[in-house]
Amino acid sequence: MFIKTIAVSYERKFNLGDFNSATLGCSIWASISEGENEDMCTQLLQDKCREAVREEYRKLINKAQSVETFTVNGNSPVDDEFIPEGDIYGN
Repeated sequence: MFIKTIAVSYERKFNLGDFNSATLGCSIWASISEGENEDMCTQLLQDKCREAVREEYRKLINKAQSVETFTVNGNSPVDDEFIPEGDIYGN
């Protein structure tokens, strides 16, 4: 039997504390040619789905934490001063 397309879905629920949770998921598919290893393709797609969910979880967690400030050219910290951009501000 020749398989043309392989699809994989991965979903995971993360506990965020304080009675909150986030369900993150990823679906991915690939077209394969005759003679390609279906099991290897499935494993690769599963790994990619898991990594995509882990990356989204890292982004979610990092948004909840305070962002580190830094100085530019020895001046004041970046978050102390707001510099507007674009035509709205007359530039």
